[in-house]
Amino acid sequence: RRSKGTQRHRHKMTDKSTFRRLLPYFKPHFSKLILSIVSMLTVTAVHLARPMVLRVIIDKAVPQQNIELAIKYAGFFLVLLALGAFAMTLRVRIMARMGAEIVAKIKSEIFEHILSQGVSFFDKNQPGRLISRTESDADQIKRMFTQDSMQVFSSIMLVVGTIVFLFMENVTVGFITIAALALISLVMYSYLSYVQSIMTEVRTQNSLLTGYITEYVQGVPLIQLYRRENEVKKRLHDFSKKKGDLDVYAGFIDYAIGSTTFRLISEVGLLAVLFFYCSKEIYAGAMTVGTMVMFIELLRQFFRPLGFMVEAISSLQSALAAGVRVFAILDSKPAIINEGSVLSDEELTKYITFNNFSFSYNSEPILKNVSFKIEKGKTVAIVGASGSGKTTCANLLLRFYDTNSGSICIGDRNIKEIKPENLLKNTALVLQEIYLFPGTIMQNLKAFRNDIDDESVIKASREIGAHNFIQKLSKGYETVLSERGSNVSYGERQLLSYTRALVKDPKLLILDEATSSVDA
Repeated sequence: RRSKGTQRHRHKMTDKSTFRRLLPYFKPHFSKLILSIVSMLTVTAVHLARPMVLRVIIDKAVPQQNIELAIKYAGFFLVLLALGAFAMTLRVRIMARMGAEIVAKIKSEIFEHILSQGVSFFDKNQPGRLISRTESDADQIKRMFTQDSMQVFSSIMLVVGTIVFLFMENVTVGFITIAALALISLVMYSYLSYVQSIMTEVRTQNSLLTGYITEYVQGVPLIQLYRRENEVKKRLHDFSKKKGDLDVYAGFIDYAIGSTTFRLISEVGLLAVLFFYCSKEIYAGAMTVGTMVMFIELLRQFFRPLGFMVEAISSLQSALAAGVRVFAILDSKPAIINEGSVLSDEELTKYITFNNFSFSYNSEPILKNVSFKIEKGKTVAIVGASGSGKTTCANLLLRFYDTNSGSICIGDRNIKEIKPENLLKNTALVLQEIYLFPGTIMQNLKAFRNDIDDESVIKASREIGAHNFIQKLSKGYETVLSERGSNVSYGERQLLSYTRALVKDPKLLILDEATSSVDA
């Protein structure tokens, strides 16, 4: 019970602190922020000045039939429109550039963090989920750093400026506006509290759907082999329908409740009250027609940014929900900490000992009280049924996982005392399931290391027997491999993987059923 409560508390704290954690990303772009704020102030000033120009035209130029005055203020009005458009364009361009740079940084941090994780991290996170976090969620956060956050700030500035001006002109109109604003705020607060949970669920369903599609695309050959196309299509259709229904519901809530309620209070209710009050004042001789037009225009401009702000806040809620998921990935700690000392060459010439170790995966015992020793210069084969723990022994030696009890030692040193990167530097692993990097064959065999010369690669490929088939390819070692190396056979891919391991010239070579598709 205490554990669940702690988890809920942590989630709540993470949700609350997401915005605060995103703010530091603005810091390197302080000059852009200042320029953007200046442009927002300019737009605000223009919005407040335009209704005043209209009042002068209606109350002075028209009654006096002063064409020169009318033309003068009409020209001034056009200048204000142009200035406002220029300032708005400048702000949008600045924020677009800043948003792109910030999101590129966030994506880079996510990818770097994923690279630092151990194998157990990928056991718990599907590739589709990680892709969704890196791409979809990061792009959703981008809205916070572009139009949404600035839209909120710009709207607040215009609303505050309008209220101050209205109170200076007419206290009654000012109080009418404040009352309408209070009512709208109450309605919108309730609305946003409800819509936040919906947006979180929408993003979650989108992430799950991306994960499903990714997994199924990767398994298309197997799906076709077992003739499961219809079942897969049905599952994806059902999942897409569920997500689609949720999107429709979210859209209905956003438009029917959010936008419609907002319009009823602002555009219908308030303007009707204002028109009634101003008409009485005009008949009483206490107000001019131009002043009433100015008030109506100001309030139209007053509620337009409020509408934008409601939409922006709703979008920000979605961005914050995406931020929570992104930080959940960034906050995950590597299961294996890259600490310890470096192995000396002398220690590497000694033996490797597995001392009475045990290992469980998700509380399921895999290996129990296993002990054996590997001398330097020896080849040891581990044989057993599928699932008996052969690959697990290799994973434990490479510290992809840690033993639950017992120890694995190189010489007299427990591998938990050795820096994992130092251990991996001296080890090569060839798997039955092969991964080839996007790039040329030469780049793959070097693993993109620039300190390895071509001659060493060719020598290793001759020893393995890969040189002949590489030479027959259209561009030899410079042949670009297709996705997953599909333009060479599976056996040839396995030879390339074997050659890549030997090019590294490792002190320890681990073959995990690495010759299943080539002559032993």
